[in-house]
Formats: sequence, structure tokens, C-alpha cells
Amino acid sequence: MPKKRPSRRKPAKPSKAMRVLAWVASLFLAGGFVYLMFEAFSLDVFSTIQLSVLGAFLLLLLVVIVWGLFRRRTKTWAKSLLVILSVALGSVSVLGGWYIQQTADFFSIIGTRHTANHSGKDGDDSDSQTNAILDDAAGLGEKMAVTVTTYSTKGYDLKDPASLSGKRIGTVPTLDEEGTKAALAQLESKGMKDAEILEFADQYQLVDALYADNVVAVVLPEQFHSSLLDAANDYNRYGALTTLTNTVDQYLYYEDIPEDMKNEADPVADITQDPFVVMISGSDNYGTLMSKSRTDVNMLAVVNPKTHEVLLVSLPRDSYMPFSCRKNETACGYAAGQYDKLTHSGIYGIGTTESTIEDFLNIEINYTVQVNFSSLINVVDAVGGIDITVEPGLEVERFYANGTEGVHEGVNHLDGERALAFARERHAYLDGDNQRIRNQQQVMKALMRSVMSPSMLVNYPKVLTALSTAFTTNMPSSQIRDLIRLEVSSFPSWNIQSYALTGASDTQMSAALGAAASVTLVYEEDVNTAHSLIEDVLEGRVPQIPAESEDSEDSKHVLNQTNQTNQTEPPIDPILPPDYGNENGGVYVDPSQTPSYTYPVQEEPIDPGTTEVPIEPAPADPGTGEGGEGAFNEIPSGDQ
Repeated sequence: MPKKRPSRRKPAKPSKAMRVLAWVASLFLAGGFVYLMFEAFSLDVFSTIQLSVLGAFLLLLLVVIVWGLFRRRTKTWAKSLLVILSVALGSVSVLGGWYIQQTADFFSIIGTRHTANHSGKDGDDSDSQTNAILDDAAGLGEKMAVTVTTYSTKGYDLKDPASLSGKRIGTVPTLDEEGTKAALAQLESKGMKDAEILEFADQYQLVDALYADNVVAVVLPEQFHSSLLDAANDYNRYGALTTLTNTVDQYLYYEDIPEDMKNEADPVADITQDPFVVMISGSDNYGTLMSKSRTDVNMLAVVNPKTHEVLLVSLPRDSYMPFSCRKNETACGYAAGQYDKLTHSGIYGIGTTESTIEDFLNIEINYTVQVNFSSLINVVDAVGGIDITVEPGLEVERFYANGTEGVHEGVNHLDGERALAFARERHAYLDGDNQRIRNQQQVMKALMRSVMSPSMLVNYPKVLTALSTAFTTNMPSSQIRDLIRLEVSSFPSWNIQSYALTGASDTQMSAALGAAASVTLVYEEDVNTAHSLIEDVLEGRVPQIPAESEDSEDSKHVLNQTNQTNQTEPPIDPILPPDYGNENGGVYVDPSQTPSYTYPVQEEPIDPGTTEVPIEPAPADPGTGEGGEGAFNEIPSGDQ
């Protein structure tokens, strides 16, 4: 008699609790996937193939997990793991979708018409929704970000608006009444309660009160930060505000760029195929990016999207050359054709800097990007700081630029303030401005490494917020998206090379100062080389950087932090204007070899918007209300 087969035991019916968990986990996972796909599609930077592959993968993953959750033969422990996996994947999808949404908001900042309302938020939500996302005629080419910052001295360790509750807050309503009110409203919306608001007459008294502990925090419209920097001297600490304080909060709004500051792009037809040149201008001020100020950084990025070649060309800030006003005669005025330091071109607007470099190198610049001190501080702090490596002999005990702690040999982790000081330092080095250019390039590379590090998963929202006020550009937002679409669609391997022009130190007449100033006479050979290298990239050839441009051991030495002079023999053939401000008739003479020579004191450039020339600096502290602007005399316009 055949044996009777044992009956298969039916799988146990899952408990009601497990069924509920399975449904909740499945719906959460599906919702996360849909949200991620919606935001990825809305961003409009991913290709159709990429979105299709992502969508198919997520759908397949969803089907497999849901099948496992509701399959009766799946063991209880396996279902529990699938529930946990569903919640984890759903959470990652929601986080990814939110990051993409933050990126889209960033694009809307550079691509939509923002109105300068003061509701305590960045623009009006309904207005942002009704305007086109890709408004090429607007964005950072027509709007400038205006920031109102709340600072608190580091000793109080107040780092968020709620910590200001019940404290005394200083303001200057007359500087930016609507912006100040909106900044206070934003502080209250973020948790500040029952604060005592004190009003002061000007920014100097405001900062004096902060340093004297009469208030624990101040609300400062950043467009007036540069005046603090200009007034800084041995008797006050106006130039060290960001060094001595924490940023508690920032309120942001947008205004139209003044006509004398506008600078139209010369765009290429297809930015993903046509080579182009971007001028990166770093202004030596804080706060509003579009304020006219000297340029500390003058760098060209020459990009060929087809060959994936990128060439960075740096010019010394004190390069001596004739100014060109082709881009904006309204801003440039009488400076056309005048010889001066390149750094002074910024006080006549970024268009003047652009056309001056174009004429000097005989090239065409398509786009400009402008950053300033606040830009670097905010972005570096947002990524959690950067690591830079200091070679032996290049240590600095204390930075001259803002008095912060210097750097030691080896790896140094720098916050925003120290990174700024490192990028600005030149007085400590024998090679002066040339070493500063190397430092700036190292800061840029370190910043790029930080942006691509895993810590960006945590810092990404802060970095986007910092970037939204970090730069201004006349590149249309559609082309910015095209570049990003090129990057994420093919992930090209870019070959990045750099070249820096150099020159000899001399003393020449500065048109902006109306007096002699220390300048850099750029070598003609370097100018010709830079032009050739730029043409190589534009024509699709690989640029061959000459060996002479590499750092030499002789240049890697640091001055004792006193007024020492580099006694090395100057190379020949610096570019000299014919008989312009040179008593030697255009023949180069190294001033360091002249025993009786004394370097002139650098004064502030004349504001191009006025015909008033300062006769002498004002010794009085602006915060006292005595003295202040100094004596001025009117001069005929023809004498400017």
C-alpha cells in the first residue's frame, strides 16, 4: 500500500499588524519614488534616456519589494526586512527629491524676475510661480542680490535667531529701512522674541556699539559693509567685523542693477558645442556683489566643450595697462585710455574690467562672473571648511589681510575667514602677487574637492543658499542649464590647465589715484603666450603650457613680515606705456636698486562718480561723529 504523502502546510496568514505595515511601507516607497521622478523631470537638466532608465529602475524595484511584502510565502522576518528597506529607500527618495527641489529653487533665483518685496522671505511665492523659470532676459544679469546680515560677537556664541530672544539688537533704519524691517521680521519668524531694538545714526556707531557690548547683535545692510572696510585703520576694527563675529541670520532680496553697472554678455550660439571665455572677477569688498570696487582677482576661464579643455589664465591685480570703456561708457567716463592698475578698473564697473582685459590680450570675453569677499566666506563655511597644503618656506604666522591666524607647513583646515585671508595674502611673500595667484588657485581647487565630497549630502542646502548670493553673472540661465545638462548627461573628463602672467614691479602714475603707485609691468612675452594659449583652446588644440611658467624654487620664499623688498634681478621686456609717468623715458628701472627710492603710500581710488578729489585722509574715527570724510576740493572736469 503506497505511503500517503504528507500534506503541505499552508503558509501562515500574516498578522493584521504586518499587513498594515506592508501597506504603509509600500505607499511611502511609491510616494517617494514618484516625488523623486517629478522633481528630476522638473529640474530639466537630465536627458530623456537618463530619466527613462531611472524611472524603469525605480518601477522594477517597487514591483519586487511590493511583491515580496504581499507574497504569502514570504516569511515574517523577511517581510520585516522589506518594510525597513521600503522606509529607508522611501526616505532617501524624499531626501533626493528635496535636494533636487532646492537646486530648482537655486535655478529660479538666477532665472526669474524677483521683485524687491520685504515680506521676510525671498521674494513673493506667487510671483515666482507665475513668472517663467527660464527668463533669459532677467536673472543675475539684471538683478542683484541685496543682503541684510545679523552679526553677533563670537564671545556670546549666539548662532540662531531664537538665541537673540530678550537681547539688545542694534539697527540703522536710515541705511535701508525696508530691508532692516524685513530682516527683523524674519528673525522673529525664526524664533526671536521680546528683543530690545536700539537705533543708531550710522554703520560706524552701530559697530562701535557691538564692540563695546552695548548690544549683542547688529542688523547691517551689507551694501554699507564696504564703507566700514574703507574706514578701517589702526584706531578701529571696522575691517575685522566678519572676523570677530558670527553670522546669526541673513535676509535676502533683489533689486534692479543700476544702468552704470550693467554689462551685456556676448553669448555663443551653442554653449555645449562652441568654445567660450568667462572672466571671473573677484571684488575686494563685502556685501552687495554689484557694488563698484577694486578687483582683487582677475581670471579667465577658456572652455572648449568639444575637446573638454579648460584653461585658467590669471592676471596680476596690479597689472599696468590702459583702460577701455567700450562695454559701458556711462560707468567708465573719463578713465578711457588712461593707464592704471587693473585692480582699479573695477571701480568703473565690471564692463570696464572686461573690455580692458580684452584689449590688453587681444581676445573676446563672452561672459562674466563676479564674486567678492562675502562670497568666499559664505561658500567655504557652507561646505564645512577646506583643506589646503602649505609647502615648506611658505608658512605665515598671521595674515596681513584681516589679522587672522596664519598657516603652518603641511595640511591646514581653513574656515571662510582664514580661506579669504589666505587667498588675499601677498605681503608675506617675496613673490608677492604671483604667490597670491597660486594661493587663489589652491583655494578654488580645495573648494571644488569639498563640494564633491560625501559631506555635501549634509551641507548641500547650505551650499545652495550660499551660492545664491555668492556670484552674479551675465550668462543666460538657459545656457547655465545647458552646461549642467552636458555635465550630467555625459560626465566629460575635463583637462584643466592654468597659466599666470607675471611682471616686474615699478612705480607709475595711477589715473584713479591721481598719484604715483606701485604697479606690475607685465612681460610682453607672457602676454603673447597667454594669447596663443587662449587661441589654442578656442581652435580645438591642446594648449602646451611653457615650462617657464611653472613655480621655481627661487620664488618660494616668505618675507619676514616687515617692509622687505624683493632684491631679485627683474626679467627684461616688461610692457611700458611710452613716457607715461616714467621719468626715465619709458626705460625700465628697478626701483629697489635705487637707494633713495621710497615706495608711495597706497591711497583709496577716487570715486568715478564724483569730481571731488580727497586732499588728505581724515584722521578722525567715523564712529565718533567728528571729522569723517576729510577735506575736498572741486576740480574742473577737464583736469580729471
